[in-house]
Amino acid sequence: MNDKFLMENLLYTSKVLNDLYMHGVIESSNEKMMILFNKVIGETLKMHNDIYKSMQEAGFYSISNVDKNKIEQMKQKLENSCNNCDCEE
Repeated sequence: MNDKFLMENLLYTSKVLNDLYMHGVIESSNEKMMILFNKVIGETLKMHNDIYKSMQEAGFYSISNVDKNKIEQMKQKLENSCNNCDCEE
């Protein structure tokens, strides 16, 4: 296994954990458990951010600005798609 593969899996795992902890916060019937889940989700969110930053620094996760023309083209495509569907908007 290489570093990129491991870090991608860590990032995915932290997303899954954050989702589980969020449900724990939302569905806690006990205030102490809610506080605990809230604390743990904060720690896990920080860990997720640290993994993301490390991946960016290693060149495994890059972001680039999108040209305004491409945004406008996609907007038009979605508007045309919506105009041709049966939705109520």
